[in-house]
Amino acid sequence: MTKNLGIMEEYEILESIETPHLSYVLDTLMDRKKTARNVLNRKTEDVLLIDKTGFYIDSIFAGLSEKSIEYFAKHAPMEYKKNLMEIFRDKDMLDSMWETVKSMDDDEGSGTISNQDRIKKVIQYIRDNQIVFVT
Repeated sequence: MTKNLGIMEEYEILESIETPHLSYVLDTLMDRKKTARNVLNRKTEDVLLIDKTGFYIDSIFAGLSEKSIEYFAKHAPMEYKKNLMEIFRDKDMLDSMWETVKSMDDDEGSGTISNQDRIKKVIQYIRDNQIVFVT
């Protein structure tokens, strides 16, 4: 038996898919980690379901993987790419992104740095393929 969703339930699902970065009112570290994990747990191609404004948000960037940034580079509209590149020009955004991934590693314990390594690979991919992001 299937259940029909109410308007609010549909809205909440749509919001979590398109605008996970707008799911929090206060900019807390916990909220940023939740958004980053939302992005990280998506299928590679589902990263493009995020609204273009999301790609100027540090918590969205913090959730990208090497696989998702490669897909993004090949398939995202230029406006999405331009928004993502703005993060590199904003020291506060970069600092916040690093704070988020370091905290995600702290949550995993045992001195792991897997999230920091993941983001380093994402950044390196962008640097190596910068022409795709600025053309």
